[in-house]
Amino acid sequence: MDSLNGLQQPSSGFSFDPRTLEIKTKSIEQTLVPLVSQISTLVNFKENVITGNKPKSERALRAAMKIGTSLAAAVERFATVGETIADENPDIQPEMYDACTEARMAGSSIANINNSLIDDNGVSVMGVDKSQLVRASRQLLSSVTRVLLLADRVVVKNILRAEDKIAYSLTKLENTSNFTEFVKIFTEFGAEMVALAHRSGERQHDLKSEKRRAQITVARSNLERMTMLLLTASKTLLRHPENSASKKCRDGVFHEIRLSLQLIAICVTDGVMPLEPTRYCMDMDPDAGPLDIGMQLTANVSIKQLMEMLEMVRMTSAIGPSTRERLIAALVSLCEMTQDFTESSFTLHHHREQILDFLEECRFEMNNLITPDQNGSLEDDQLQQDSLEVTVERLNRRLRDLQKQLQLVAMDQVSAIFRANEDHTVLTSMKTCSVSGDIDGVEKYLEKFREHAEHVQDVCRLLHHISMTDGLHVATGHAERNLRALAPLTLLAGQTLCVHPSSRIARENLEVFCDTWAQNINDLSKLAKELDATSSGRVAASAAAYMSLPRMGVSPPRPFPKSLAISLSRHNLSSNNSSTSALPMLFDGDCKDNNININNSIPCVNPNSNCERDCCLVLSPNLNSTAMTQSGISSGYGSSSTAAISTKSSAFIKYQKPTLNSPKKSSLQLPGTSKVENEEFKAPLADEENSSIGSATSEEKKAFEYRIGLIMNSLEEQAQNLLKIAEGYD
Repeated sequence: MDSLNGLQQPSSGFSFDPRTLEIKTKSIEQTLVPLVSQISTLVNFKENVITGNKPKSERALRAAMKIGTSLAAAVERFATVGETIADENPDIQPEMYDACTEARMAGSSIANINNSLIDDNGVSVMGVDKSQLVRASRQLLSSVTRVLLLADRVVVKNILRAEDKIAYSLTKLENTSNFTEFVKIFTEFGAEMVALAHRSGERQHDLKSEKRRAQITVARSNLERMTMLLLTASKTLLRHPENSASKKCRDGVFHEIRLSLQLIAICVTDGVMPLEPTRYCMDMDPDAGPLDIGMQLTANVSIKQLMEMLEMVRMTSAIGPSTRERLIAALVSLCEMTQDFTESSFTLHHHREQILDFLEECRFEMNNLITPDQNGSLEDDQLQQDSLEVTVERLNRRLRDLQKQLQLVAMDQVSAIFRANEDHTVLTSMKTCSVSGDIDGVEKYLEKFREHAEHVQDVCRLLHHISMTDGLHVATGHAERNLRALAPLTLLAGQTLCVHPSSRIARENLEVFCDTWAQNINDLSKLAKELDATSSGRVAASAAAYMSLPRMGVSPPRPFPKSLAISLSRHNLSSNNSSTSALPMLFDGDCKDNNININNSIPCVNPNSNCERDCCLVLSPNLNSTAMTQSGISSGYGSSSTAAISTKSSAFIKYQKPTLNSPKKSSLQLPGTSKVENEEFKAPLADEENSSIGSATSEEKKAFEYRIGLIMNSLEEQAQNLLKIAEGYD
C-alpha cells in the first residue's frame, strides 16, 4: 500500500494511472465525493490531534473515533458489491477482485490508524505519523476509483453488446429477400433499437463532456430517422429488386445507420476502453471528413487562438522570433478559414468586400506589431510598451469586427433560406411530378433540389465556422454531414418513383425521405436560433437533451458543481498544509450513531434525521444500473447482509415493454435517498424538484405514448401490406 505506481495494468489494454486519470462520467465523480470528504475529515482530525487541539466535546470525540470504523465497514460493503459484479462479468474478474482486495486492506488500515490516534481516556497518541494515514488514504482512493472504472466498463460493454445485436440484425435485413422474413427481422430490430435508445440515453446524461453529449444526441436522432427510412427503402427494393436506384438508396441508409452506431461507440468508450475504428462501419469515406467531430479549426477558433496569443504578447511585452512565427501562422490560418465565406457563391458582394477589408486591416496591424523598430525612435522602454499595447488593442478590435462580420454573413444566408421556403416548394413539386409520371418535370426539380441542397450545406458550413460552444460546434458539423448524406438518397428515391410512377411503395418512400429532409431543415433553424442568441450575448434557454424514448419517472440528474474536481495526485493527498480541509464533508444532518454534525453542503447519507445506523458507501446508480440489476444486489444500512446475489444470470437484460404507470425500481439504495428514490432512475429527490419537472414528466409520457403508438401502428400496417403483396406473388 505504499504507492500507486505498483498497480497492475488492466488486461484489456486500457491503462490505469491515477496521476493522469480523467473521470469521464458524473456518476463516478459524485460517488467519490463522500469518500474524499470522509478522508478529508480524518486527515484534519489527525492534524488537530498532532497540534494538541482536543475536540470541543466528548460527543465530537466519539464521532471522530468512529469515522474510521464506519469507513471500513462501508468499504467492505462496497467491495462486496464489486465482487458481485466481477462474478457476473468474468472478463474483469481478476482486476475487480484485485481492486476490491486493495480497498479492503486500505480501509482496515485507515480504521486501525484512526483508532490508534486517541486512547480510551481521550488522550492523544503521538506515535502515529500523518504520512501513514495519507498513504492509506491514497491507496483507498486509488482502489475505489479502479472498482468504479471497472464497473463503468461493464456498462459500456453492455451498450456495445446492444449495438452488436443491432449490427447483426442489419446484416440479416440486408441479405433477406423475403417479405415475411423481413417483417419478422425488422420487428426484432425495432425492439433492439428501443433497448439501445434507453441505454445510450442513460449514458448521455451521465457524461461530463459537452462534446460527447452532443455527439450522442446527434447519433440517436439520426438513428431514429434512419430507421424509418430503412423500412420504406427496404420495402421499395423488395418490391422493385431490378431497380438500381432503389438498391443504392437502401445501401446508403444502411451505411448511415452503421455510422451512427460507430459514433455512439466512440462516445461511450472514450477514456474507458479501446475501440476498433471500423467496428460497425468498414467503408469510411475519407472525403466525408472525420466522424468524431471535435474542435476542428474554424474561423471562430482561429480568431480565439490569435486573440489569446495577443494577450500573451501584451502580458510579456516582448515579441521574439518564435512568437513572431506563431502570430504569422495564426493569421494565415484565419485567412484560410474565411475562404469559405469569401469564395461562396451565395455570399453577397458587399459582404465579401467587407470581409476582405477587415482581413487587410488585420494584416496591416499585424505587420506593425511584429516589425521591429529600425529607426530606434522608441528608446524608452515605457514608450515602447505603450506602443505595443496600443497596437495589440487595435488588432483585437479588428479581429472582433471580423468575427461580427462573419456572424452577420452566416445569419444572413440562413435567413434567406428560411424566407424563401424553397425546400417545401421543391419537394412538393418533385412528388407531384413523380406521381403524374412527368419525367421532364422530375428532372427539372431534381436539379433544383441539388442546388437547394448545396446551398443548405454551404450555410451549415458557415454556421460551423461561427459556432462558439462545443455543443453547437458538434451539432452544426453533423448537420452538414447528415444533409450531405441525405441529399443523394432523396434524389435516388425520386428517380425510383420516376421509373415506377404507379408504385405506392415508391411514392411512400419518397414522401418519407422528403419529410426527413424537412425535419433536418427544422433542426437547422433551431441551431441558427441558438447560434444567434450565443453570438449576440443573449442567454439561450438550455435545450432539453434528446430522448427519443424517455424513461417514465426519470428526472434529469442534478448539475454537478464544476468547481469540485476530484484529484488523485500525490500532491493533493500528501500535502502537509492540510489542503484537504477545503474539500466538502461527507455527513450532514444528525446521525445519532455517528454523532456527526457538519455543514449542509452535501446531502446526508441517510435522509432521516434520527438515523440509528452506520452510513455506507455504495456504487452510483449510473454505474450499477446494468450490472447490478442483473445480479439482484440490495444494499441497506445496518444490514448484516449487504448483497443478495440472484441465481439468475444473463448476458443481456431482456427487452420488456415499458409500463407508463409503474416504472421499474432498482433495489439498490443510494446515499442521500430512500429505497424508492434514485438520482436518475427514480422519482425526484425533493418536493421542489417535483414541481419543476412535473409538466416535463407529463409531456414525456405523452410523447412516449405517441411515439410507441406510431411505431406499433406502422409495423402492423406494414406487416399486413407486405403479407398481402407476398400473397399476390404466390
